[in-house]
Amino acid sequence: MNQEQVKSAIRWGVTAFGGIFAGYIAGKGWASANDILGVVQSDTFIQGVSAVITLGGLVWGLFAHKEKNVVAAADGMPNVAGVITKDTVAGQDLAKSVPSSGVTAAGTAKAASIAKAR
Repeated sequence: MNQEQVKSAIRWGVTAFGGIFAGYIAGKGWASANDILGVVQSDTFIQGVSAVITLGGLVWGLFAHKEKNVVAAADGMPNVAGVITKDTVAGQDLAKSVPSSGVTAAGTAKAASIAKAR
């Protein structure tokens, strides 16, 4: 399972078990079912949750899709021998920023080793 699949599973779990959590709160007597329904069905709650979910997804997406994280995710896949970045200053900096022996810049001995592993 890769990083994107894990994130998708977490998002699904929050969606699927949110109702169960609300039922648990009502079952424990911390709030009545009518109180929970009143909150959940209020326009303010719906708009607030929508805003949090939207902004949370935005922040998560911006973080998860940074170049460094994408390279690290690709390197972590079981069928990927390694990732070779361009032999530029930016490519070398990117390779150094990922803490993995499978990520290197082109033109290095490690890159030749990764290329042979194909």
